[in-house]
Amino acid sequence: MEKSGKRRDPDLNKGSDNTTVYCQPCEEEGKRAVAQGFCQTCQEYMCDSCIKAHKKFKVSKNHIMLSNDKMPSFFPSTKQSDIGVTEYCRKHPNEMIKFYCPTHSDLGCGDCVVIGHRTCKIDYIAYVSKDFTNGREFRELEPSIKRAEDLLSGCISYVNELFGKIEHQSKDEIDRLRKFRTEINTYLDRCEKELLGNIQKMKTDDESVLTELKTDCELVKSGLVATRTELTSVDVSDNQRYVTARRAQKELREIHDKMEKMAGRMKARKYRFVKDPDTEGLLGSKIGLGSLDVVEEFVPVPDLSTVTWKKEDDINVRMTQDKKTCWISSSVLFSPGLFLLADCENNCVKLVDVSSRTVTARLQLPGRPWDVCVLADDQAAVTFTNIYMIQLLLTKGGQLSRGKEIKVSPECCGITSYDNRLYVLYQSYPRIEVMTLEGHIISTFQTDDGRQLVQAPYYLTVSASTPATLYVSDIDANTVLQLSLDGKVLREYRDKQLTCPMSMVEVGPGQMLVCGKGSNNVMLLMETDGKMAEILGRKDGLTKPYSVTFCPHTRAIVVGMFRRDSLKVFNANRQNFLYQS
Repeated sequence: MEKSGKRRDPDLNKGSDNTTVYCQPCEEEGKRAVAQGFCQTCQEYMCDSCIKAHKKFKVSKNHIMLSNDKMPSFFPSTKQSDIGVTEYCRKHPNEMIKFYCPTHSDLGCGDCVVIGHRTCKIDYIAYVSKDFTNGREFRELEPSIKRAEDLLSGCISYVNELFGKIEHQSKDEIDRLRKFRTEINTYLDRCEKELLGNIQKMKTDDESVLTELKTDCELVKSGLVATRTELTSVDVSDNQRYVTARRAQKELREIHDKMEKMAGRMKARKYRFVKDPDTEGLLGSKIGLGSLDVVEEFVPVPDLSTVTWKKEDDINVRMTQDKKTCWISSSVLFSPGLFLLADCENNCVKLVDVSSRTVTARLQLPGRPWDVCVLADDQAAVTFTNIYMIQLLLTKGGQLSRGKEIKVSPECCGITSYDNRLYVLYQSYPRIEVMTLEGHIISTFQTDDGRQLVQAPYYLTVSASTPATLYVSDIDANTVLQLSLDGKVLREYRDKQLTCPMSMVEVGPGQMLVCGKGSNNVMLLMETDGKMAEILGRKDGLTKPYSVTFCPHTRAIVVGMFRRDSLKVFNANRQNFLYQS
């Protein structure tokens, strides 16, 4: 009885009576023995020894065995290639893989078929392999493997990138911890020095009072000794002794008066060191100097050149306090799904939650904000087009408040930060100033080898690649300029599809999104080949885009446009991203 699902090769029945058929198990071991039977279950010819062994084992003793006179004839010269060597079965190491079960996607030997696939439609590999390897399914396999390799390569690259980020983060946090410890040590040293000074002063003051008292007492005592000596001396006349005695009586009265005053001076302050309760509380604190809080997770960055975008509903950012149409001149990712916006037309900054699609906070400012950047410790910085300062912003509990003000020169526009430094861009005498968070200017970039860096800059940003670099957009030259952190020109990017480039945002190592106000699009800039490609344009509803932001957590691009009360939001369509390598 033939196994269900096995296709009988018609050539097996084309033999002549005098055809010699050999045992297939023996041939696989390099031996040759004349076949005396055929296992219909395993589809193999066997000699007497193999038949006996086959019937001996529990897994194969019930196989259907055809005797010599009933087994099909076989032509080794034409069919030997059909019974080619594959590999040994993993479950039955002594058996070769000869069958495939499409239902369970299992490869196996004859024993596997009998044990686990009795009711399945089984493919005999020798019969189907040639058609399969010549078919479409096989041809599509290699590209599929290549795509899977690319995905895994991307994953490996991202894991390697995470190793670098973990190492860098560890160093940064250790530096922050040690800096804090140094600050504490400096503070405690200062407090200790002050307290030691106070103790020394109290000691010196008390010693000075007692020394003066002691000196006064010794002087009076020495006078009394001299008087007593004169009174008892035999060489002194009675008249002189009388004079000395009367003087002594008067001095004694004066000494008693002095002694009463000296008694008030005969004292010293008793003091003790009292521990500061806040500092003492630190010793009992379970967290000591501080703690490690997980603020967010590193997320894989998609290769945006492989992504298509789906337009979502716009987010309305107009609020009742706004008197004019909104103009979102800048936006920045503040935390996962939360964006900080500069509304230069309504003199305010806003926090927008992309998930809830609402404005969660608004802060009125003293001037027209232009560009914003995020700083450490829940802070941000914003520039103004009409007042000469940078405003630091504080966020606590999801609310915005004004912090310190930094005075700057006129026409300050773009701003970004890196490594506790502010990089500030000016339109007047186009230049970049590097300053501390306290506003102290460290250096200025205006030319490179005598050549003006930019003509009409509005925005700049930092790429955290290794090494970190600056990107500056120039609307007159229609270029994006890449600079080293010391102001040296590294590369110029331009494309005929990009005009009037405005804000930029890094989306991954070597990838930037650039707004084209004049070209009404968002371009993807690739450092690897220096090329740009449009990923969003007029067809997607973009008109004079000024700001662009990307959230890797939600995989969303958010675009702000000239005098529009809403933000454009685009989410990635593809589920299986190729990670940026």
